[in-house]
Amino acid sequence: MTNISAEHGLFSAPVQIRVAATLSQLPILRGLAETLVLLSDFTLDEVADVRLAVDEVCSTLIANAAPDSHLTCEFTVGDFELRVRVDGVAAREGMPDERSFGWHVLRTLSDELTAEQSPFDAAAAGFPTTVSFRRTRGKA
Repeated sequence: MTNISAEHGLFSAPVQIRVAATLSQLPILRGLAETLVLLSDFTLDEVADVRLAVDEVCSTLIANAAPDSHLTCEFTVGDFELRVRVDGVAAREGMPDERSFGWHVLRTLSDELTAEQSPFDAAAAGFPTTVSFRRTRGKA
């Protein structure tokens, strides 16, 4: 499946993974991100930046995760950029903190960064939270 956008070129079908929201899963998420950008001809510096950004997003969501919740990471590689979306369930309202050092790092490593948190969801036993970022290939 291929998606086409006039502004952003071609995009491959998204790659999605769902893991337990635990620190032991971070190497899997970092490894998948690294593999996808390496196979998509990003530079080694871009690979390192994406790996660090994925680590920061996932670490933040894991640190605030509701018990027994999961993270769902979706990676979409395009001709000119990578889009990453991470969904989780926070145990408490009000995260991620956009004034934190980690958020500053994410803003530096990405071209676009958003975070959204929904009201308490009884079925999920927490606050559904999504962090998305976009990294353009060849960013100076």
